[in-house]
Amino acid sequence: MKPINFYEVQDRKGEVETGTASASEAVAWFRRGLDRSIYVSVWDETDIEEPKLITDKIEVTALVLASIVSGREGA
Repeated sequence: MKPINFYEVQDRKGEVETGTASASEAVAWFRRGLDRSIYVSVWDETDIEEPKLITDKIEVTALVLASIVSGREGA
């Protein structure tokens, strides 16, 4: 098994703005504006042509926001 985290950033309407395997790219996109949500799902990419979903997407918006605020407080 080759598990890969996949991140999606959605606008307030639930439309996907971007999807990436890079957490830093997803957070950078998330920080571009207000009213966005960020989700993570895990995929098995053993066969790159047919990835298989391991875990459905989980909203991590609150966790990301808490990390951003925590980083600002430490500065």
